Amino acid sequence: MRLKILIGSFLMMLSGGCTVIGVGAVSAIGGTYYLSGEIKASYPVSIYHLYEVSLYTFQEEGMKVLSKKNTKADADIQAQYHDETEVKVHIYYNKKGLATLGIRVGAIGDEKRSRELLKKMERYI
Repeated sequence: MRLKILIGSFLMMLSGGCTVIGVGAVSAIGGTYYLSGEIKASYPVSIYHLYEVSLYTFQEEGMKVLSKKNTKADADIQAQYHDETEVKVHIYYNKKGLATLGIRVGAIGDEKRSRELLKKMERYI
């Protein structure tokens, strides 16, 4: 699986001509990976559960929720840290039937802050 991700990233880099921002770093640690400025992780729970966990974590962190949408197919949340850095969360079912949580911190993605936020959310999953 890691090899496929790395090969896919390499091909995207060659074809797109965008080396740093377009592809991002790949890190497949325990089913969690960071690609194109977004950290993703999948869990055997419902979309609604991840949606509620996200909102609860934002509330705990004192973040401002700018917008939220939750359907049976997916969910999207936009929030903001105190320093006005924007956070986007996208939740959907993947091909294996697991709910996948994608987090992007900032316009082009901040891997460190994304991982920290995911770790805080995982306490409630």
